[in-house]
Amino acid sequence: MKSIAAVVVGYNPDIKVLDDLLISLSNQVGLLILVDNGGAELFLQGYPELRASVRYLSLQGNKGLGAALNAGFQLAVDAGIPYMVTFDQDSHAEPDLIEKLESAMVHAKSRDEKCIAVSPTFFDRRDGKKINFPFYQSIDGVIKPVFVSDDVYGLVNADALITSGMFVDTQAWKGGVKYDEDMFVDFTDTEWCFRVRDRGYRLYGCLNVEMGHALSDAPPVKIFGLSFFRYSPIRRYFFFRNTVAVCRMAHTPNCWKKRLSVALVLRFFVNLLIDTNKAKSLEMMVRGIRHGLRKSLGPAH
Repeated sequence: MKSIAAVVVGYNPDIKVLDDLLISLSNQVGLLILVDNGGAELFLQGYPELRASVRYLSLQGNKGLGAALNAGFQLAVDAGIPYMVTFDQDSHAEPDLIEKLESAMVHAKSRDEKCIAVSPTFFDRRDGKKINFPFYQSIDGVIKPVFVSDDVYGLVNADALITSGMFVDTQAWKGGVKYDEDMFVDFTDTEWCFRVRDRGYRLYGCLNVEMGHALSDAPPVKIFGLSFFRYSPIRRYFFFRNTVAVCRMAHTPNCWKKRLSVALVLRFFVNLLIDTNKAKSLEMMVRGIRHGLRKSLGPAH
């Protein structure tokens, strides 16, 4: 696996969960990178030899997800490594995850030279039942969830993939399609996916590979069969700001602009029902919408 690097982005992590992820990945990749946005410096304290093998990079404060991913990609590219797997700090990687993703990528490229990334299907690792989230695919302006595949590797064409577990060919990044650091957190992955697809690349989800992940501060709330994530007020700000910003970007497909806009209205009212600090959430959602409309991005302000 010398041709594969993995980057884990840390920000005030649960150290036990982070350590488990790093331990698993250490045996699966040629270069393991931990980019610290703050609070991850105590990683692998009980494993000094393993800790020494991790390429640790502190950003000296929270510079956001995009900046951390770009820093990790730069280290991998400088080392001549052609493939990168990106991870959030709260995912679980099975011992054969990278091997399966590499096989899926080789297969995807054999049938589509424009494949730039593949990703496992994921489920909330804190949920009592393992329910996989679908990939989404738009055809003729209609977005539909995809649950089945006739491909031997379970590959399905996808409009977007999440950061954690994404197995990426670095050629697009080297060609200038870097992560938008002004997004800071939410939609950093989605915006990048829309942008690479606008450049002619394609993305594939892999239904045959599963990964446990935690998508929010707490397990999602189910209402009318839909999942609504419970976030802190500051994450509400980023989510609403960045949704509005993405909807105003030229490379975002029109069908996704419509879907995200409608969903944002629904989430606005549902969040006021499920959030603990409703007044603060309302304030931050409104501020996020205002800043998104005037493209005032970057850290929270």
